[in-house]
Amino acid sequence: MAKEKQRMEYRYYDMPPGEYVLPKLGKGWEQEYGIGYEGMLHFHNYMEIGYCYHGDGTLVIQDREVRYQGDMFTVIPENLPHTTVSAPGNICKWEYLFIDTRNFLSDVIKVSGIDEYIIRNALDRSALVSRCADQPELSALVRAMLEECRRGDRYKNEILQGYLYAFLMLLVRHYSDVPRSEKNNSGNSYLNDAIHFIYKNYREGIQISDVARACGLSESHFRRVFEESMNMKPVDFLNMVRIRAACRMIEREDYSMRDICFRVGYETPSTFNRNFRRLTGMTPYEWKKRKGNTAEFFRNFRISARKGWEAKSE
Repeated sequence: MAKEKQRMEYRYYDMPPGEYVLPKLGKGWEQEYGIGYEGMLHFHNYMEIGYCYHGDGTLVIQDREVRYQGDMFTVIPENLPHTTVSAPGNICKWEYLFIDTRNFLSDVIKVSGIDEYIIRNALDRSALVSRCADQPELSALVRAMLEECRRGDRYKNEILQGYLYAFLMLLVRHYSDVPRSEKNNSGNSYLNDAIHFIYKNYREGIQISDVARACGLSESHFRRVFEESMNMKPVDFLNMVRIRAACRMIEREDYSMRDICFRVGYETPSTFNRNFRRLTGMTPYEWKKRKGNTAEFFRNFRISARKGWEAKSE
């Protein structure tokens, strides 16, 4: 009997304007994780930092399993498939921070060119699951960011930016010091390779055949694997990434619509306009006039992208 294909969800979050850290805190995150999902993996549009206060279970990260327990923290790069499953009957308390590393690097750290490539390559390379005692500097910064988000006093954003700067640079140094053989091998996951390739190259006018080639599959085989796992066609995912980037560019930049069309990887304005309307229900100019945001984009989206989780009601 053929092995059933692993299903997957894209769980996205919306970052408040001008901020780079989205906290998910409180009693509502104390629960038995994984109930009703049958081990289904998901991935996010932001880096996920998690802190486990108590409980135990299993983290599934791509195609490997790692046991977790209290006083551990995790760092999951954006677009890396994973899920958390509590041991049967075990109530676990986690809290999370979602990090907009892309805009933080460009807006706050102000790195660009080869420096940004080196930093992003390190941050995207693998997940980190660690006991706090094994990574005292990183774990102290995770707890400091959680408490600053909980406190919410004056200068919260400025203090968070300082903690986050130190955390990301320590993380880059950690990955630089880890022997290559100990890092996660993403080559065993066609889906992860595809997602990473699309996010890295969507501005370059890539085709689905290019994505399939990067994964080492024939185009027909790749399309079948992707659609069975993601419940969407790979071209839909590529268009989703491009149009969401265009929405953010309309909100944040002063480019013409023609420039935005080419900057997100479309070859002609007509193709850009057609896909924009299909995915958002309006033209780019209507979007700009309406002063929409990326949350509206996903509310109108017609494929399997779902809003990220919120805490359970207390």
